[in-house]
Amino acid sequence: MWATRPTPKLTKTLTAVFLAFALVPATSGGVKYKVLHSFGSGKDGPGVPSGPLLLGRNGNLYGNTYRVSFELAPQANGKWKEAILHTFASDDALPWGALISDRVGNLYGTTDGGGGDSEVFELSLASNGWTYSALYNDAVGNGLLMDKAGNLYGEIGRGQYKYGAVGELSPGLEAGGWVYTPLYSFCSQYCPDGWGLVQAPIWDGKGNLYGATPDGGNGPPFCANGEGGCGVIFKMTPNQDGTWTYHVLHRFASSATDGQNPNGGLAMDASGNLYGVTVYGGAYNRGIVFKLTFAGGHWKETTLYDFPNCADGCYPAGTPAFDKAGNLYATASGGLGDCGGFTCGVVFKLTPQQNGTWKYNVVYKLHGTDGNFLPYGVIVDSKGNIFGTTSAGGKYNWGVAFEITP
Repeated sequence: MWATRPTPKLTKTLTAVFLAFALVPATSGGVKYKVLHSFGSGKDGPGVPSGPLLLGRNGNLYGNTYRVSFELAPQANGKWKEAILHTFASDDALPWGALISDRVGNLYGTTDGGGGDSEVFELSLASNGWTYSALYNDAVGNGLLMDKAGNLYGEIGRGQYKYGAVGELSPGLEAGGWVYTPLYSFCSQYCPDGWGLVQAPIWDGKGNLYGATPDGGNGPPFCANGEGGCGVIFKMTPNQDGTWTYHVLHRFASSATDGQNPNGGLAMDASGNLYGVTVYGGAYNRGIVFKLTFAGGHWKETTLYDFPNCADGCYPAGTPAFDKAGNLYATASGGLGDCGGFTCGVVFKLTPQQNGTWKYNVVYKLHGTDGNFLPYGVIVDSKGNIFGTTSAGGKYNWGVAFEITP
């Protein structure tokens, strides 16, 4: 346990700035990479993508930049057409994180107000277009999760100790009214339980919540972030009286070669195992891909891949995603050094082997002209197509939305 409460939350930002040229489709290793949209012109610019994409039931893609919420729809000619759903006029509350959808197609997201003016918002579709509604406006984190009843979960509220909370928003009886319930407040005792959420939590099949925090947990001697902590993986279980119980499943920097600072959300396989990435730590301090398995009454961490250098990726980021075959996809920095003195980033794949190990392969290395800097991970559709966003590069150097076809 720490002797003093940690200083403000760790922020680790990798930047990439370069001069962009004309876009060209690319093929690498049997996969086809296609830029669906370059951000930064027209109504969506300037403003880089600020979260991962959502694949709607209609086959359209939805997401946010730091200026707008947008929709990308596939056209008969193979191109994708952008529509602006809402433009955020205030510089004090701009969208970040992914959008999610309810059963009827309404969208929900979060804004970052910096000074506490952040919001949970809803975009509802009517005959005259999309309508924006603020549902909650006091200290909101990155991204949301919805249950079958339409309740929203995430980092919502300041918490009892002013270090944030996992909270719930429930539709009220009156039209437009939402009821806030704090479920767990971080940092009751110097943050050994973690602090904040990297991205939205996930469900298992039993109504339990799982999430990753970038900070809190273990401090010295192994944590390079010192008393700020190197992050935890947690589980929250609902109780019969409506309360929730918080459990720490793993504290990072538990050894000299453990990962440090989770840098994305979690993925879960059919057996209930958890997967994610840390941006630092590992034997080479370039990040790891990890797995948490419940066996013998406790959770055990396994390193699936330890990034040895940056030629084929390093410092991974974003939420991993599975395809139907059980392969795991994610994103990282590293790759080609063609982006104004910075590496451009990679999309990578981990394939499970019969001996229990996982084989690492680079799916695609970005070049800058087709996008660079991949902080949000990817999503995979039922056909194995991979979709994602970059926060720089492309025609206008404000990022792109892309598709990779195996």
